[in-house]
Amino acid sequence: MKVIETSVKSKRNSDIPVTIVEADNYPAKLLICAHGFKAKRTEDGRFLTVAKALASKGVMAIMIGFPGCDESKEDFINYTLLNCMDDIDSCVDYVKGNYELTKDTGMIGYSMGGRLTSLYIAKHPEISCIGLWASASYDSFNGEDQFLGVPLSQMEEEIKEKGYCDFHNLFDDTYIKLNGELIEQMKELSPVKGLNDYKGCAIVVHGDEDTTVPYEVAEKTYEELCKAKERKLNTVHEADHGFGQWNGRPELSKQLTDETIVFFKEHFV
Repeated sequence: MKVIETSVKSKRNSDIPVTIVEADNYPAKLLICAHGFKAKRTEDGRFLTVAKALASKGVMAIMIGFPGCDESKEDFINYTLLNCMDDIDSCVDYVKGNYELTKDTGMIGYSMGGRLTSLYIAKHPEISCIGLWASASYDSFNGEDQFLGVPLSQMEEEIKEKGYCDFHNLFDDTYIKLNGELIEQMKELSPVKGLNDYKGCAIVVHGDEDTTVPYEVAEKTYEELCKAKERKLNTVHEADHGFGQWNGRPELSKQLTDETIVFFKEHFV
């Protein structure tokens, strides 16, 4: 197993930062890892934990840094759902061109990365196993009139004037330019449709104290996976949206990765 830090050219001709965990043997299956809103591509090492555990089973993984996140040099204004999915395509094309792979593909998405996963599977039937971690896999804004604590009416008024809004991201206490296209794509693109049509295996992992993406979303996500070959809802008790990463509870993240590894070893490798 070898861990490689490199970059891939996007369709916008920008550099996508990626981490690749090579498999121990080839041809290998591919695992795509999609991080959350303004997060890091390895999700503080938790994607790496899963990838390293699966490498000996013939799985290679790629972790993708989305626009304006992680080590990306792009402005965050380029962070939209469609740009992120374009970047996933570019990264998949890259590994297919440089490694000997089977047709089997898996995907893990955390929070907004779970939303991307739910959208991506709708166009990629080769994805046979997914993990949805604290996943924002609901249509539009889940019946809310706000996005991460900011009223949509306030955001849309500013977007109408400038095409973007100056957004205070509480996750890392930074101010970012949030593209109006992201808000429109949140409204128009349906993660639920992807879930409804999915026929592979899926594990949904969620903390029961998550206030960013409430636990009820996980229950609905599990129900929406009505055609899945296998599905599992795993509850991490006492975990918030960070699975213990924000409050010194590493055992909660261990539950998250352990359950995911067990599921993927049973249903993917």
